[in-house]
Amino acid sequence: MRKVAAELDTGPASLYAYVSQRGELLRLMHDAVIATVPLPAVGPGHWRERLAALVTDVVRALGAHPGIGRVSLGDIPTGPAWLSLFDRVLGLLLAGGIDRQRAAWGCDLIALHIGAVTYEVDSAAPAAGDGEGALQGALDARHARVGIEERLAGLDPVRYPHLAASTAELAAGPASARLALGIEVLIDGLAGGGSR
Repeated sequence: MRKVAAELDTGPASLYAYVSQRGELLRLMHDAVIATVPLPAVGPGHWRERLAALVTDVVRALGAHPGIGRVSLGDIPTGPAWLSLFDRVLGLLLAGGIDRQRAAWGCDLIALHIGAVTYEVDSAAPAAGDGEGALQGALDARHARVGIEERLAGLDPVRYPHLAASTAELAAGPASARLALGIEVLIDGLAGGGSR
């Protein structure tokens, strides 16, 4: 709160006239970022593509503001922009013929995926820099920093036969492809069962 107050050239006590605590300020900031994401129309045609693009846009928006994506982990957001976002997500899932209960639980899975990916972006943000491609850079920096290939290279192939044989595949590919796969798996999994 002191850093925010200093940035606004005021005292921390002044902020408490607007927010009750740091957590409330973070929730408001998170919702303000979500509000920047355009919401697609709901309808049966191309619902998968629209949902995948929407989730990608949300991850990019949150990834452009290091630290703010973590707000959704451990504290379910209920700000108006977040509610509008997930009303649209639910609408798209329902437009795809997914059973209402399955679609509702799917919203939770999608929210968790968004939170997990943006948490990874947050962890790598200092290494990624700013500007165009910051999300890709942050995800790639995080992946490189973990050094998964080097960490798996010395695995005992008798004890871990599948991991040892798949070291190159586990480390391969751009982060954007990994993000797209996660979204595809979620959408296909939700659409694969419980449809009307």
